[in-house]
Amino acid sequence: MADKKQKSNNSKQNIVMAAIVLAILAFVAIQCFSVLNVSLKTQTAYVATVYDTVNTQALIIRDEKQAASGDGVAVATVSNGEKVAAGGSIAMLFSSSENAQQYSNYLELERERQYYIDMVNVAVGSVMDVERLESGIVSDVNGFIRSAARGDAQGAQNYSYSLNDGFTKRSLLIGDQIDFSTVLQELNDKIEAINISACKPTGYITAEKSGYYSKYTDGCEDAFDYSLVKELDMDTFNSYLAKANSAEGTVLGSGKIIRSYVWYLCCIVDAEDVIGLKNGNNLDVYVKSANKTFSCKLVSGANVSLGDTQTLLVLSCNEMNSEISSMRVEDIEIRLKAYTGIKMSSSAVHDLDGETGVYALVSNIAKWRKADILYTGEDYVILSYNDPDVKNGIKLYDEIIIRGKDVKDGKVFA
Repeated sequence: MADKKQKSNNSKQNIVMAAIVLAILAFVAIQCFSVLNVSLKTQTAYVATVYDTVNTQALIIRDEKQAASGDGVAVATVSNGEKVAAGGSIAMLFSSSENAQQYSNYLELERERQYYIDMVNVAVGSVMDVERLESGIVSDVNGFIRSAARGDAQGAQNYSYSLNDGFTKRSLLIGDQIDFSTVLQELNDKIEAINISACKPTGYITAEKSGYYSKYTDGCEDAFDYSLVKELDMDTFNSYLAKANSAEGTVLGSGKIIRSYVWYLCCIVDAEDVIGLKNGNNLDVYVKSANKTFSCKLVSGANVSLGDTQTLLVLSCNEMNSEISSMRVEDIEIRLKAYTGIKMSSSAVHDLDGETGVYALVSNIAKWRKADILYTGEDYVILSYNDPDVKNGIKLYDEIIIRGKDVKDGKVFA
C-alpha cells in the first residue's frame, strides 16, 4: 500500500516538473521567435519644425491708463477691444446698481426689438442677395465648427447667433411666413414697464486720449513707467514683477485705455541663452495661457556684460486684442532658433560607410537615403530632405523603416 502511495506521489511530481519544463521551453521559444522575426515598421516622412527654446516668466508692460471712476456706478458704453476717440464716451454713471441694471435691461430690450423690426422689413420685401446670404451661412457653419474644435465657446456662440439670423432671413426671402407681431408686442410691454426717466444715466465718463478700450484692470496700469521700459534694470524689473504678482484683476468700473499698440514682454534669462543673439533680432514668443505665438523684436538684453550670469530681455510686439489687453504676468517660451525638416524616430537613423541616413521602403525594397541630422530630440531627430545637392536624399512622404531585421540597401521585403 505504501509503495502504491509513493509511486502516486512520484508520478504527480513528474507531471509538475514536466509542465514547468514545457513552460520554460515555450517562453524561450517565444523570445527566440520575437528576436528572429522582427516585424517591419515604417513611418511616413512629414515636415515638422522644432525650436531651441527658453522658458521663463514675463512681465507685460503697456502704455495704458485706468479710466476715471466718476461718482456712481459705472457701466461701459463701448465693447471690450473697441477703438475709442479722445473725448468719446466710454461709460455711463448711475446713482445705484439697481438703476444701472434697469437701464441695461432697457437697452437690451431695445436692441432685441430693433432686431425683430429689421426682420419684419426683410419680410415685407427688402432686397437681399439670397446667394450671398447662403454663402454667409456656409461661412458661419465653418466658423462654428472651427471655434468648437479649439474650445472657443464664445466664438461658437457668436457664430450660432449669426446662423440663426441667416436661416431666419433665408426663410423670409424664399416666401415663408413668420409672424413677429406677438414677440414685438411682448417686447413693447416690457419696455413700457421700465421707468426710463428714473433710471437714466446721471453722467458719462470720457476717454482722455484715443486708444484701445479694455474693461479689464488690475491696478497696475499706472505702476510701470512705459517710457523707460527700454532702459529697465533688474532691480526695477523685480520690484515691478512683485507688484504685478500681488495685483488682483477686475472687470468692474470704467476699465482702461491702452494708448499704443506697441507693448513689451520683459523677462530674465540665463546669459548663455542669448549667445548669438543681437538686439533688433526678430523672435517668436509663445504665450502659454493664450496658446498663441507672437512675432516680437528683441529690444535690449542681448549685450551681456562679462561675468554676468543672467540678463534682462525686453521684447516688443505691435499686435493688440482683448486677450493681450488683460495679460500681465505670463509663462512664455522664447523660440531662439527653428529647425525644419523630416521628424523621424531616432531608431530610423543608421550609419553606412561613414554616411548618416535612413532606409526607405520603395516597392518592398529597402533604399538608402542619405540625410543630415539637423536636430536631436529625446527620442526623435529632425533630418534634412529634398536637398538638391544630395542625389539620394529623403523625399517628402517616403516610407522610412524605423524597425526591421537585417535592413540593408537593396533588401527585398515580402
